[in-house]
Amino acid sequence: MRDEPAASGSPAVVLQHRADGPAGLLTDVLAEAGFRPRTIRLDLGEPLPDPASVALAVTLGVSTWGETAAGAAGEIEWLRKASRASTAVLGLGTGAQALAVALGGGVDHAPKSRHGWVWLSSATPAWIAAGPWLAWRDETIRLPSRAKVLAHDALGPQVFSAGRHLGVQFHPEVTPGIVADWVRSAREESLDAQGVLEVTSREFATASVAGRRLLSTYLHTVARYAA
Repeated sequence: MRDEPAASGSPAVVLQHRADGPAGLLTDVLAEAGFRPRTIRLDLGEPLPDPASVALAVTLGVSTWGETAAGAAGEIEWLRKASRASTAVLGLGTGAQALAVALGGGVDHAPKSRHGWVWLSSATPAWIAAGPWLAWRDETIRLPSRAKVLAHDALGPQVFSAGRHLGVQFHPEVTPGIVADWVRSAREESLDAQGVLEVTSREFATASVAGRRLLSTYLHTVARYAA
């Protein structure tokens, strides 16, 4: 990492995999941190750019790791190229799983699904709060060898860093509208849909502050330096 400041308006890409999986709160935080984000709808077949042409790449992930393993090998290779090009990568949800695989880690099926608001243990609570955070996953991450765990719960790593990259297993970017869309489209028989929506209504004000702080702290750290 060189120590000259990054230019204001650094180019960034947001990789979106589902119509109901937009960047949410992250959109404003990216702009506030001095990035010019461009959303690429991979579900619509939009092509990936040269990873060296952007300062930051965000991958929002997909619904299940099975879909990622079967259909996103190209994206994982693109993330490897981004890392080699010194492009910072932020992975959210299963985007964090794709980032872990791209960096040499792996993904395992979780002993139980987790779809709802959770709390965790954080090594840096001033940056990454204990919760509440929205989890929406069926897998756990096996960390790359050079990764550092920043937050975890009983099921495994929840946030990890590796150089300028950050993987976040939960979803700090969600809004109440995004949560409602996911609940409506969920197929998990065990999902307490009404319970998730009630907790969202009760906890979102707190969660949104924590989510903005997590994302903004990372992005401002990246935005201060050119790759």
